[in-house]
Amino acid sequence: MNDTRHRHSRFAELREAFRHHPEWFGPWSGLLFRFQTVEFPQAKDILSGQGAAGRGGRWNPRGLATLYGSTTDTTALEECKANDRYYGVVTKGPRLLVAIEAQLQRVLDLNDSGLRRALDLNRSDLAAEDWRKLQFAGEESLTQAIGRAVAEARGSGILAPSVTLAHGVTVAIYPGICPGDQLQVVEGDKLDRIGVRKKG
Repeated sequence: MNDTRHRHSRFAELREAFRHHPEWFGPWSGLLFRFQTVEFPQAKDILSGQGAAGRGGRWNPRGLATLYGSTTDTTALEECKANDRYYGVVTKGPRLLVAIEAQLQRVLDLNDSGLRRALDLNRSDLAAEDWRKLQFAGEESLTQAIGRAVAEARGSGILAPSVTLAHGVTVAIYPGICPGDQLQVVEGDKLDRIGVRKKG
């Protein structure tokens, strides 16, 4: 699940904490948004989380399929541009705004300050961590370790403060990990038709 050479020192501790505190997880239902490139517009591709599995992300190491979104389209746009900004690139390529209906069984909500204190996590430290630099060096970031621990504890995903927009909320979902989770792309049939035309 994780191809980094050096796993984060807190991973085992976090995994055991999540396994021993099921009350830290709760159901979450809502609409999440994501802006994405047009290469893979079909609903099944969007929901697979394979793009993040190949690249890695703030809340997942490479190898862990993860579907990212935000609870507002404004936050989603800023999250979409974050990678380009990191590398000093202006976002110019076409993007699709996709809405996804989610019904999740076991979500860890890191917007809860009490939960962060219980886990000895500091919001500003989480936001400041340069996970890309660590991943490039073969290291697992703390946020990636948290995500991997949640997945191994059979969690649906994470709600976390956005690092790109004040008061924004990021959603990281681990598809297929928790039985009973439901994900559906809104008007996904229209996106599937785009995909068919693109292949033709």
